Amino acid sequence: MRIITNKSTLLESINIVQKAVPSKTTLPILEGILFQAKNGKLTLVSTDLEMGIETTSNVDVIEQGSTVVSSKIIGEIVRKLPDSDVEIETKDNFVYIKSENSEFKVLCLSRDEFPELPNVSREKGLSLTNSMLKEMIKQTIVAVSNDEIRPILTGVLLEIAGDQVTMVALDGFRMAVKVTSALNDENFKAVIPGKTLIEIGKILDESEEPVSIFLSKNQVLFQTGDTTVISRLLEGEFINYKQLLPTEYKTKIALKTEHLLDACERAALFARDSNNSIKFEVYDDIMNIKSNSDNGDVHEEVKISKNGEDIEIAFNPKYLIDALRVIGRDEITIEFTTSVSPSIIKPAKDSGFLYLILPVRRR
Repeated sequence: MRIITNKSTLLESINIVQKAVPSKTTLPILEGILFQAKNGKLTLVSTDLEMGIETTSNVDVIEQGSTVVSSKIIGEIVRKLPDSDVEIETKDNFVYIKSENSEFKVLCLSRDEFPELPNVSREKGLSLTNSMLKEMIKQTIVAVSNDEIRPILTGVLLEIAGDQVTMVALDGFRMAVKVTSALNDENFKAVIPGKTLIEIGKILDESEEPVSIFLSKNQVLFQTGDTTVISRLLEGEFINYKQLLPTEYKTKIALKTEHLLDACERAALFARDSNNSIKFEVYDDIMNIKSNSDNGDVHEEVKISKNGEDIEIAFNPKYLIDALRVIGRDEITIEFTTSVSPSIIKPAKDSGFLYLILPVRRR
């Protein structure tokens, strides 16, 4: 193999596929990136056996071929190269990397040992824009569980029913639901590992370019531009999230997202000694936010618009802050039922997203 490309193109491709290179593995070959040069294209591939990433760029292919190189070594080398053309050539068991006055000789890994990515059928799928999928991931991933005792909750439910696309994540303390529409007439659902969606979110941009999503029995494929991400799906039945949603409320308030976020971040400073909670006191057009500790206490006052009854309720501030940071709208509403029942946070003018949060019982 012998190719000529430029540093920025090569580094961008390496940065993309490194997202699937495992930090720890008992299989040394998985620490490598597969380079494949053919027909004016350079394809890089990586996998941790649960997720695989493939990305392609245009290069000058002088001699086609393939090799596997340590991800860490090739990444560090390319980052340090001058902003110029880069020549990569394989001879025997080594790859030679040249740029201006720099030349590196790196031992190759065994090409024969590198695993093939799964083949995912492209019969069942849909298309969203980069910006829409990125927002869906951002707004739901905050509620994914890290508890491996219930593996199904470490993933995000993707549910497609006609032109309605829904993503749901929950961890037993809060739940995020995002709904959008797409040109589609299929009906299917799958649970995608949260770790996969985090990496896809990093690859996506804010453009209106399409992202194609294809599902098979146990794999999902995302295609955006010249990059493909393939991941296993989580096995098991996701919780019936619709049953968890309150059907009515007794108190509803509207307020500025930024005002509540700022107040919660300040109140959180003293929340550790109060059962890791902050207290809301809702009455008339005021909401008091309080927390206390051995070192002192804090009292915040936020202007609101209220319909319904007065209420006192407490929440884990982290769960509130997570939602307010990703909600993406200037104004929100919060619906309360009782001091021990779940509450619902929504954008004031967008019915496509909701965040359910359980209250905390204060000592």
